[in-house]
Amino acid sequence: MKSYIYLSIFFVVSNLNAQIKWTTVPKSTVDPYELIADGQLELNNNDITPMSKLYINFINEKIYYRNDESNSIFSIFKDEFSKISISDYYQGNWVKRDDFYGDIGEEVGAALRKKLYLNAALNLLNITSVEKECFFNRKKPKFQINKKNGELDVQNKASINTKLLRISPEIIEYLDEDGDLWLRSQKRAKKVTIDDEESKKEKKERRKIARVLNIQFQNDYYINTRELYNHFYKEYEKNFLESLNDFKEAFIGRKLTDLLLEWGPVSEKIDIANNQSIFIWSFERKITEAEGYSNSSTDSKILSLFDSQTSSSGSISSYYGIDTSSSKLYLGGYGNITKSFSNINGRSFLNYYSRNVSNQYIAGTSISSGQSYSTSVQIDDTKKIAVIVDNSTSKIIEVLEKNYFSLPYYGITISFVD
Repeated sequence: MKSYIYLSIFFVVSNLNAQIKWTTVPKSTVDPYELIADGQLELNNNDITPMSKLYINFINEKIYYRNDESNSIFSIFKDEFSKISISDYYQGNWVKRDDFYGDIGEEVGAALRKKLYLNAALNLLNITSVEKECFFNRKKPKFQINKKNGELDVQNKASINTKLLRISPEIIEYLDEDGDLWLRSQKRAKKVTIDDEESKKEKKERRKIARVLNIQFQNDYYINTRELYNHFYKEYEKNFLESLNDFKEAFIGRKLTDLLLEWGPVSEKIDIANNQSIFIWSFERKITEAEGYSNSSTDSKILSLFDSQTSSSGSISSYYGIDTSSSKLYLGGYGNITKSFSNINGRSFLNYYSRNVSNQYIAGTSISSGQSYSTSVQIDDTKKIAVIVDNSTSKIIEVLEKNYFSLPYYGITISFVD
């Protein structure tokens, strides 16, 4: 990397041609449950399997062996093989089982996720940090004066390309070109793909933590996550306001019957002066905020978004046949509004915006053991949208969207994965 980079971190000049990709990709395309590889297994009796597809689940320490030619499909646990060979890892060198589910397995997983990085159509960041020594260790930056220009520089710096997954003022999540999935704050860096006993995980985090020197997005440089977030949020807010005006104009002049076909039945009608009427659509949504505690040192805090709830032991997906992973935006007809707008203007920023707002309510953590109790509060978040119609022509003359789209607020997580 050239020595002039450090100058840019103090001044951020907007690039008028810079464009943020306001699109999302499924989480499974960047962080799948199973990583797919071509490889072989050496069984405990020293037999070696043919080259086949291996679906590797590092968290559950399970491998699914699949050979389409022989139509063989088996699940293989940790104690049922002795060695493994992965084509994309050091040209198929054999790795012992215990090493595979240890530090070397982490390298193998990163090697397999490199393909996912290349295929992810996401915003590209270049992060300059202190270079690492071997796979894990990093040192402090070695500051020096660059002899070519007499300015401050860092001797042991290195840059890596990354794809941005999520960003908030304090936290950034990304997949780097080495195949590592990172969740980084201003003070800590957590490798998301590690899932082991707590002491081992913390040890790896300490060894892998890197001191970020600057972040590059397109032609601009940013000191830290918050400054980068400020840029994204400014564009997020600006695009919302511009798209909202386009949204209103798109429906003015259209026939009421067209909206009924796209938005569904009207919830309420109010007659007003000058032979005009207001037609209102209501989409019931309830936010349930729950907090529970167990008799151990663990706790859980979950924020979720549902139109209905059940106390059944089965999940909503299995019990009611509702695909909750894809219906959070469209459940109850809410998403039909932005969908109809897309039919007029093509894909709009509002598609991304509505999905991002819905995604704020799908994350949570829950760990408990023994006896526990919980409390919850349900909040009515019903969304309404209305149009004013000229009864003589049945055409729309105004769109009232104030209660439909949530206004942007600073601090919202801007996510590019579903």
